[in-house]
Amino acid sequence: MKIAISRLPNNKWWGNGIIGYKDNPVMEDGTIPNQDLLFKERINLINTINNNKIDVVEFPFPRELENTKFGHDFVFIRDAFISDLNGNVLLLRFSQKNREAESKIIADYLEKLDYKISELPNNNNVFAEGGEFYFCPKDRVLFSGANRNSIKGAEEVASFLNVEELIIIETKAFHLDTVFTTVLDKNSHLCAVIVCKELISKKSFDRLNRFANETHNKIFNIPSHDAIGLNKNIGSLAVNNLSAPGLLISSSSFSNPELIKELNNMNIKLEISPVSQFQLSGGSIHCLTNEL
Repeated sequence: MKIAISRLPNNKWWGNGIIGYKDNPVMEDGTIPNQDLLFKERINLINTINNNKIDVVEFPFPRELENTKFGHDFVFIRDAFISDLNGNVLLLRFSQKNREAESKIIADYLEKLDYKISELPNNNNVFAEGGEFYFCPKDRVLFSGANRNSIKGAEEVASFLNVEELIIIETKAFHLDTVFTTVLDKNSHLCAVIVCKELISKKSFDRLNRFANETHNKIFNIPSHDAIGLNKNIGSLAVNNLSAPGLLISSSSFSNPELIKELNNMNIKLEISPVSQFQLSGGSIHCLTNEL
């Protein structure tokens, strides 16, 4: 398994202050991250991934984005593409137009690594961002949010990945990965999902329940403070983690010790790698990583 991670820019990351998005309450507008701590947290994350026998591929931070208004979002490498984990990559289309340039830059990097590149149709009702997806290749299932994804965009991604089931989860959160994660067993099969019931629609939770019953998967409900939070009460984003076979790498632990015990009983290793300075800009470990 290979994981893509972006390098940091040569100048300070958000050295002039973070520019927040209205739909991302986690972003601390105007805040300048602690650069020394940021660097240490990034290195620690890479080491944590490597120590679990997962290869990290570092993508250079593009020079052309270093001094642009929103260019430092590039470190959230999750959003620009999705891979079928078999040498094929689909470039995604941002609903946030400030980030459109990232996809072409990513394409150049991926082509040099010999990945076959496809693109979403250039259509105004087709947009999709990587933080809205969880792909389970062994089970041929794709979970998708429906905020910064359009339904048509999610369907196009599902078609590219050749899944048997697309499950749309409606949430007011800007990305699905701020309220939801998959859990994979050591053989890469889906064995559970972790979700904040409070932050998704009743229709979506009922759909997840039916899916779990049909496939004999578990559902773990977490409070909003383990997700993106609610109103002005910002959450820890513990749910925004890297989900790998038999492993979750999270920025902080879940608050319910019973959940941690259940994961342990399922032989799921929970590793903690804080990324507090990245979270000031609204993203955590799932956002910072992308499966190749």
